[in-house]
Amino acid sequence: MLYLKTNQLFYLSLLVGLVIWWTTFIILPVNMEEAISLKTILFIVFNVGSLVLGFISFNFINTKKELTILKEERSIQIVKLIIKIVLVCYILRYIDLLLIREMSLGNNYRANRELSFRIWDFKYVFFAVASVLKSLYFFPIIICISLSLKNKPVTFASYILLLFPLLEALLRGTRKPFFDIVIIIIISIVIFTRLKLNLKKVLFGLFSIVVLFSIANIILFDREASNSTNIYEEILNARYNDFLKPNQNVKDYILDDKTPEINKRVALTTLHVGQYLTHGFFEFNNIIKSAPIPLAHGGYTFNVFTKILKTPTINTSPRNFVYITFFGGLFLDFGWFSILLMFLFGIFQKYIFQKAIISIVWRPLLVYILIINVFLLMFNYIRGSGVYPIIGFLVFFLILKVSLFISHEKSANS
Repeated sequence: MLYLKTNQLFYLSLLVGLVIWWTTFIILPVNMEEAISLKTILFIVFNVGSLVLGFISFNFINTKKELTILKEERSIQIVKLIIKIVLVCYILRYIDLLLIREMSLGNNYRANRELSFRIWDFKYVFFAVASVLKSLYFFPIIICISLSLKNKPVTFASYILLLFPLLEALLRGTRKPFFDIVIIIIISIVIFTRLKLNLKKVLFGLFSIVVLFSIANIILFDREASNSTNIYEEILNARYNDFLKPNQNVKDYILDDKTPEINKRVALTTLHVGQYLTHGFFEFNNIIKSAPIPLAHGGYTFNVFTKILKTPTINTSPRNFVYITFFGGLFLDFGWFSILLMFLFGIFQKYIFQKAIISIVWRPLLVYILIINVFLLMFNYIRGSGVYPIIGFLVFFLILKVSLFISHEKSANS
C-alpha cells in the first residue's frame, strides 16, 4: 500500500534530489573552477518545469473506483514468475561474461571492461534479451515490501536476487549497483511501509552506510592501484577534479606523509563520494557554455539501440566519459527541444504513478522513476543500460498479459 499520495511522491522525489545535491555541495571542501552559467540554470528550470506541467496536466485513472486487490496467491505467482525469468537471465549473462567474453575476477578492471565490448551480432540475441530482462532483479522485492508479503521463502529469494548484479559490478569495478540496491530498499520501505524507527533499525542503517563506504573505498583504490604508483595523487588529479577542485588544505592533509593511512583513505573516499554526486552539474555547465555541439538525436542517451542497429555510438560530449547529469544527456541529444520531451516524460510518469496505486505490477517501475527523479542533478539513470528496466518491464507486462489470456482461454474451454 502507498503511504504517500501520488503528487506528494512526485514533488518529494524532486525536492529530495535537490536537497541531497545542494547539501553535499555546500559541505564539500572544493572550489568551483567555472562560474555557473545562466543558461545552465534556465535549461534545468525550464525542463523541470515542463516535467511538472506534464505531470499535473493529465489524470488517467479514478483510483477510488478502479482500485483492485490481488489475492496473495496471485501476487506470489507473479513474484515467482519474475524470479524465474531473472534467474535464467543471470545464468545466461554470466555464461556470456565469464565463458564467452572471458572476463575474470583475476583480471584488472580495465582488462575486464575491454573484454566486455563487442560488436553486436544476431547470434548474441539471447544474451541481449537476458541483459535486458535481468534488470528486473529488484522487481520482486519491491512487490514483496509493498504487500508486506508473509511468504518467507519468496521474500527471502527476492532479497537474494538483489545480490545477483554484484559479481558483474566486481568484474567491472563499478560501485553503482551497490548503491542502487540500498536506494531501492530505502525508497520501497519509505513509500510502502509505516516506518517506525528504533535502535535496531538505526544501527542497521549506520552499519549499511559503513559497509557501502568501505566497498566504495576498496573498489576506488583497487581500480586506481593498477594505473598509478601514487593512488592519492592519481585520484586527486582525476577528471572530475577539473571543475570542482579540492581546496589546498584537503589536498595537503591527504598527501601529507604524517597523516595516518586510515585517515587518508577516509578523507579521500568522503571527498570522492561528494564529488561523485556533485561534479556532473559542473560538467554539464561546461558543456552548455562551450561552442555549439551537433545534436545526437538520442544517440547519446539511448546508445544501446545504436549497437543493435550497428550504427556508430554517438558521444558528442567534449568531456567524453564523465557524468553530465540527466540534463546534460538531454542537451547533447535534443538541445532546447528537450523541454517538449520532458513534458511527455511528465505525462508518462503520471500514468505510472497512478497505475502503481491500483496494480502491484507497476510498483517496481514507480520506484525506478522515483530514483530517476531524485538523481536528475547527479546521474543520467536512463542512459545506456539504464533504460533496460523500462524496456524489461514492458516485455514482462506483455508476457503477463499473454499468460493471463491463455489461462482465461483454458478456463473458458474447460
